[in-house]
Amino acid sequence: MPKQPAIRKRLSLILLAVLFVISSLMLFEVRSSARIAANEAYDRVLFGSALAISERVFIVGNEIDVDIPYVALEMLASDTQDRVFYQVETDVNSFLTGYADLPPVPGAFENQFDTPIFYDAKYHGDDVRIGAINRYVSSQQLSTRFTVKVAETTDGRQALIQKMITDAILRQFILIIVAGAIMWIGISWGVKPLAHLQGALARRNPEDLHPIEHRVPQEVQHLVDGINDLMKRLSDSMAAMRRFTSNAAHQLRTPLAAIQTQTELALKASSADELKQRLTYLDQSTRQSTRLVNQLLSLAKATPDENSVTFDQIDLVNECKEITKELVPSALSKGIDLGLDCTLNRLEISGHAGLIQEALKNLIENAISYGPENTVVTVRIYKDDNSAKIEVEDTGTGIFPELQEAIFERFNRGNRSDGDGCGLGLPIVKEIVERHGWQISVSSQISKGAKFTISIPL
Repeated sequence: MPKQPAIRKRLSLILLAVLFVISSLMLFEVRSSARIAANEAYDRVLFGSALAISERVFIVGNEIDVDIPYVALEMLASDTQDRVFYQVETDVNSFLTGYADLPPVPGAFENQFDTPIFYDAKYHGDDVRIGAINRYVSSQQLSTRFTVKVAETTDGRQALIQKMITDAILRQFILIIVAGAIMWIGISWGVKPLAHLQGALARRNPEDLHPIEHRVPQEVQHLVDGINDLMKRLSDSMAAMRRFTSNAAHQLRTPLAAIQTQTELALKASSADELKQRLTYLDQSTRQSTRLVNQLLSLAKATPDENSVTFDQIDLVNECKEITKELVPSALSKGIDLGLDCTLNRLEISGHAGLIQEALKNLIENAISYGPENTVVTVRIYKDDNSAKIEVEDTGTGIFPELQEAIFERFNRGNRSDGDGCGLGLPIVKEIVERHGWQISVSSQISKGAKFTISIPL
């Protein structure tokens, strides 16, 4: 699996990317604002020049005369050496003075006599900005309206706009650099507790599964809680494994020691009867060891491992019939009446067939192993409103009430010291039942037998 980038690097890149996007949007807004501001500043000068010219328009006799105040044009001079043009004409398009071919006022602005008009145009291949005002002049001999236009090339205002944008880009660049440095330092300071936590875990003894008690940021506390929960479960699992290993070693040591002892005595037997007796004991010890090993293997198989087992749809009635039929000869050899009580033809559930067979087999064998002669063992299957039930009931000696919970612990045989069991059958059943998400319970009365019930939600 490829390595994920460090949290500090990922956060820094994400925040810088967001900051870059925001800065880009702000630059678009700055460009628009710079254009508006530059136009307002330059248009104000255009208006002042046009107004100054309009005030020097007067009537002499029957003619209109214009005295151009060149100061009005000089106020438009700039460092970029923009060129200035002007025009004065009457409302009947009668040219008076200036540049006769200046672009006319666009149709959208016609008849707007009360306010100055500003528009962009092309003049002799250059971009120009034109300001126009319309005024009224009159005398006893003549009355008319006239229009004053003042045009200026746009080099100066474009340079101003470009400077404003360049300054804004520089400011944004410095802001991103400073913000990036602050974010890097801040994130480094923020993740420092994680580095301390990593160092503390690295220094831990592999067998130290105590909860993590380091102070961490609130955002990481859920992770630490999850690790602590995992450590607790792992500690419990390892403790259970150690107990199981110790108990298994103890349980295996006894029959193996008996096998060794009986083998040595058989080798020293002086008669055929004594040899037969030793071989009989040896056979019993071997059978007990074999059963114990088989039960240990079954328990290992029943221990949860979600990656190794898949559930399928199985017929529970058929499984119970097959297991019961298989164990009938064993029950008859001990004088026990084993039977199946089921009125259902078919009952499909989701589960692992092999594990379910193992659980049923252990329950029934447990009843047969500890049941005295003439005991009745009944396997029962039925459904209620929300679940299916499997019951294994016997009429044997029963289990003391205070021991009914402990019998599901490994190597615990309760009050049953007889039989060839090793105290693993019921723990195997419990492991399998819990692995399927089911429940198992026991009810018993001394001298009246016991009943184990597996509840399967439908």
